[in-house]
Amino acid sequence: MASQPARVIIASRVISGRSQNGDRTGCCCCRFSAVLTLIPDIFIFFSAGMNLALGLGWDYYSTFGPVKHFRFSWFIGVIAGALLALLFRLVISKQFIRVLAKILILAEGILFTSAPYDEQALLAGRYLNGIAVGLSTIIFLLRASEISPNHQRGSCLAIEQYCISVGIAIQMIYTSQWADDTRFPANRLHGILDIIFAACAIASAGRFGSIESPVDWLWKGQETAAWECLVGLQYPNAADGATKIRLEELTEYVRYEANLSLMDDIKRGALPLVKMIFFRSMILAFSFSLPLSLILQHSSDVNYTTWPAIVAGCLRIFGGFIAQMQIDFLGRKSPALFCSIVVGAFVTGIGGICADFFNLQSVYEMSVVTTLCLLIQFFAGCFAPFTSAFLGEAFPWILKPYFMAVVVVMEQIIHIIVICTFWEFNSGLFLAPGILIIVVSMILAVTMPETRNTSLMEAQGRFRNLIYFKAY
Repeated sequence: MASQPARVIIASRVISGRSQNGDRTGCCCCRFSAVLTLIPDIFIFFSAGMNLALGLGWDYYSTFGPVKHFRFSWFIGVIAGALLALLFRLVISKQFIRVLAKILILAEGILFTSAPYDEQALLAGRYLNGIAVGLSTIIFLLRASEISPNHQRGSCLAIEQYCISVGIAIQMIYTSQWADDTRFPANRLHGILDIIFAACAIASAGRFGSIESPVDWLWKGQETAAWECLVGLQYPNAADGATKIRLEELTEYVRYEANLSLMDDIKRGALPLVKMIFFRSMILAFSFSLPLSLILQHSSDVNYTTWPAIVAGCLRIFGGFIAQMQIDFLGRKSPALFCSIVVGAFVTGIGGICADFFNLQSVYEMSVVTTLCLLIQFFAGCFAPFTSAFLGEAFPWILKPYFMAVVVVMEQIIHIIVICTFWEFNSGLFLAPGILIIVVSMILAVTMPETRNTSLMEAQGRFRNLIYFKAY
């Protein structure tokens, strides 16, 4: 962990009448520029979504060699990337880490394009893409939470999971429509798309992704550099009273964090970590999993249809879009937990149908399963962006990347366990995660905070409360 700097800038004064909610007024000018600086990362998470779906059953005509290894290789890569991000951020700049991630995705795209039938090349590409996504996830959530104004922080952070949903939809749609007599390999198309995404990310990085977090500069004692970052985040690039308010708020935040010991940070982050492991790692993994993908494919095959995958992908994008648009207006807690409970109920319903083996060959019962799967994708797509927002707000600053890495790693471990233990459809395969989602969501309803329009300091304070009833 980086050593504490010798000097931390302390605000000379705090503007009278300003609450901890910071820039609720006067900072709407930051909104447009903050989103623009995140554009390069959008393309990385498009690629992440495609590779996530590729590992969770949407791999028609794509796997060569051991299927399970092909599927879980990407998740191992994400774990490695998240852990490497913790190391790299201590020795190199975050901007260089973002560039490295883009290069790795480009390399993966080249491997898939040039060797679409080669088992070793495909596995290497999967690992490279996973490492790139692991690096990008930690760095993106750190940066987005610090450069975005308080009243737009949720929508900026939610970009991660929304773009992953778009990537998932792309993979679902093109693989479900692929014909076995097509001479053009599916893996080659996958590689070409990743090359395009990597090229767009690299091309846009110089124009939009050069602004670093002002919090990093304040931690190093570089107030002038932090000021320039805040000015660069405004549109147009000009300082005003809102810039000064924002600088003082962030300075107060850094000063508060600097006065805490390591043990204080561990204590302050322990309870939020438990909440986020259940909220993000478990529910997010169970709401889009290998069994859910395969049961949708099976039900479509029984009914001789290919359209459900297209509709499911579109519904996931639409659900994510709704969440993205309202996350800073209607709040995070109530919509997220409503969606998770609905997902749990529908997954449990699929488990009830699969309890009878003969239902797996019934046209009517599989039509019901198809409908439930489509609805799950809509509500799961709506739920996912809220996990990004909460993950970027939950933890104290010094240990924030370490806690975030634990949550990300746990999510991948759950996916790997499901992939390695899946054998055939049975009721327990869906009943257990469905019931877990419902029970955990009900517990989180009285423990998760509402963080809409709060400063990072206030959001973290709310996460440390064991009981939090306020829903809006």
